[in-house]
Amino acid sequence: MSSISALKSDLDAAIDQAGPDGLYDDATFERIHACIKALVPLTPTPRPIDAQEFVQAPWGSRFAQFGMRHTAGKPIRHLSKLSLQSFNRFPAIEIQVESIDQEIRVDGHHYNNVISMTTPDGQHSGRIVVWGRYELLPEEPQRYRVSFYACELVPPEGVAATTFREQFGLQPDLPLKQELKPPKLHSDVVFCDADMRINFGSMGGVYVMRRLTSPGKSVDF
Repeated sequence: MSSISALKSDLDAAIDQAGPDGLYDDATFERIHACIKALVPLTPTPRPIDAQEFVQAPWGSRFAQFGMRHTAGKPIRHLSKLSLQSFNRFPAIEIQVESIDQEIRVDGHHYNNVISMTTPDGQHSGRIVVWGRYELLPEEPQRYRVSFYACELVPPEGVAATTFREQFGLQPDLPLKQELKPPKLHSDVVFCDADMRINFGSMGGVYVMRRLTSPGKSVDF
């Protein structure tokens, strides 16, 4: 087993050690970060700007740390508010987050976040798509500069928009796509190979993603 393969296996094993609440003890947290630190200089894609077709894919979240230590390990599947997942463009209605994907595509410079959700009772489902565009500059070849420009609620196939609004307790006339004007963000792709990507976010976040073989949810690949 190569050093990269061994480190990835160790990282995956550590990520899987989350407790029932999705949190990590100090030793496991340090192990996760030690693996990430060791993997970064071994990336086979040191200049994503020159390998954008390789980086593009639908990616599924494995580990997310939003800045400070205490935010690490929030379970991917968790109760949340629609407002929190949409830059406050939609009401603060309680939802169950089931999965979080990120879809990067060169054509159109897409950098979209896709949240699969249900009502808290699990009876109804839908998606939130946060539409974004990326830019890469030669002087910072790992940095995806992202402008999120719209947020959209997408009903399941076969479910009418009016029915979807009723299921989630939304106002009958609420537009399901809203424009965004949030601050521009960036995310550094510090490791990327055939099936794993590690990103460092502009707000101090650390993310481990898995390349998905399933079709894209916001765009085709």
